[in-house]
Amino acid sequence: MTPGKLASNISNHDAFLHELRETPVLITGGTGFIGNHLVQRLASLGVTPSLFVLDYERQSLPKRSAIYHGDLASLHDCLRIIGRSNPEILFHLAAQPLVDTALDSVIDTMESNIRGAYNLLEACRSVGKRIRAVIWVSTDKVYGPQSDSLTENSPLLGFDHPYNTSKLCGDLLAQTYANVFGLPIVIVRSGNIYGEGDLHWNRIIPGTIRSVLHNRQPMIRSDGLNKRDYIHVADIVHGYLLALKGLVAGKILRASVINFGASQSYTVLDVVHKILATLGRSDLQPLIMNHARSEILEQHVDFQRARDLLGWTPTIDIDAGLRQTAEWYKNYFQSETIEVAREVV
Repeated sequence: MTPGKLASNISNHDAFLHELRETPVLITGGTGFIGNHLVQRLASLGVTPSLFVLDYERQSLPKRSAIYHGDLASLHDCLRIIGRSNPEILFHLAAQPLVDTALDSVIDTMESNIRGAYNLLEACRSVGKRIRAVIWVSTDKVYGPQSDSLTENSPLLGFDHPYNTSKLCGDLLAQTYANVFGLPIVIVRSGNIYGEGDLHWNRIIPGTIRSVLHNRQPMIRSDGLNKRDYIHVADIVHGYLLALKGLVAGKILRASVINFGASQSYTVLDVVHKILATLGRSDLQPLIMNHARSEILEQHVDFQRARDLLGWTPTIDIDAGLRQTAEWYKNYFQSETIEVAREVV
């Protein structure tokens, strides 16, 4: 197959994966929590993507991966890396991803999530029609404080918080470049993603698991009643690949939005108690701090479009996902303890 050419009409998944192996792929944020799972999934399919990263020291990566170190907030870096990697497919995951951090580091959040967005889009535009598909990873936070089940046509009210606004601006920029300049972009949104390897301890699932494994009372920043979708990272990565396939096959139009949601949403307290039960530590009752700022009370994402167009549904229920996730953290902290002991010796 000639490099740079993907079939316009893909009839089956195997044919798609075969062609994907011969296609240059670039991932921004490939060493982050979700990005690393995507990289490993692609590697298992025989795809060795290039990575555009700010920091990559802590993650193990496929041996043949090309690593491009740069800052999305630098147009020069974006032009340089898009030019050198010459991708046909781009997964854009890099962002300042933490809601609380956005309140304390507003400028850094806007630099990463807004300036980074238009720099990357402009770099993509500079290479013309070479880029065949962009999976633009967003969040349900762009919908803002709405209690109704969120569809792709729900109003975008995410101007209530710096993080939400930064991601909403990024989405609007992506749709502008798709509509005006013809960039083949699909925007994917979802609720809270959890799973093995998330080392952001202020997130409820990794933070609670760490506290319990260290025999500490877990802390809840909010009142514990805010309700969210929780989606295992393996399900979301599968969704990204299906969205890519749908965009390449013409099932999804450029500038479209696809929601990925959970079958059921849970309160923070529900999730914490599930983790305590999973780890056999129901004696460690959570400490409710109730000092969270600007929390949306309830969000649930409707994923009917993903089901209808892509055949996607979540396959890992939260109980099974938490068991799998907790096991990973047990091994992680055990390995960390052994490594510290070796250093002491």
